[in-house]
Amino acid sequence: MPSNRRALVVLIFCLAAVPAAADSLDVLQGKYAFNWRAEPSREKCLKVAGKLLTDFKSNRYRCELTAVTNTSTGAPARVCTEVKDGKEYLIFDTLRACDEERKTQASNE
Repeated sequence: MPSNRRALVVLIFCLAAVPAAADSLDVLQGKYAFNWRAEPSREKCLKVAGKLLTDFKSNRYRCELTAVTNTSTGAPARVCTEVKDGKEYLIFDTLRACDEERKTQASNE
């Protein structure tokens, strides 16, 4: 196979994979998140939907879908980090877990 054809096949494969990665972020829909790099006492837990979910799917954010457990409360959370401005959202399965984490971090300010 000529190298041009190989490059074309690789390009097509990469382009086909991009929507799949964005679609996988749909698992975040309906979860709850807050920007832990801001002042947690001033933050609110937001439902991941609409614009926030669209932002997470954009090139502006990098999201790790494997849950981490090194949060203040030990509750598992996924993380989405803004590439340029440094916002970093902790994303929890429930509003209660999100609020408990936010309040714990606020008490440590």
